Amino acid sequence: SFTREDVDLSLMAEEATETLLPLAEKHGVTIETTGEITPTTGSQALLLQLTMNLVHNAIVHNLPGQGTVWVNTGVRPKTVTLTVENTGEKLTPRLVSTLTERFQRGTERTHVDHAGVGLGLAIVDTITQAHDGTLTLTPRTAGGLHITVELPAIGAETDGWN
Repeated sequence: SFTREDVDLSLMAEEATETLLPLAEKHGVTIETTGEITPTTGSQALLLQLTMNLVHNAIVHNLPGQGTVWVNTGVRPKTVTLTVENTGEKLTPRLVSTLTERFQRGTERTHVDHAGVGLGLAIVDTITQAHDGTLTLTPRTAGGLHITVELPAIGAETDGWN
């Protein structure tokens, strides 16, 4: 249960990437952020946590010293999207289908400098569902993961913010 307020996912993406930039630099990972204003309603704190978890995972589960993370926000007719994509090891669809389960870290994805316990994507899934959204995880052909969070847009029947 949370109070819903107007939130712009693009601002959440910007804050998460700025906050996590030192971690990305430590891992030798480049972050590219693009997109447009993405008005939705929900908990600003929870949506920031969702975004931070996605960007953090994309950094630590990446190619050390040469990886890339792409963060994009977009608007569809009745929804807004946050997409986080990264380079990394090749993942099977079967493994990817388990990554939102609690305490799942995936084989060969454990890093000694990362103290996570496999709750990041489970939390993202819970926050997405609480905001009446959908979470889609797809392995990238070249390796890594493509994650999309789709949430209801503000003013799906109108032209803008309330």
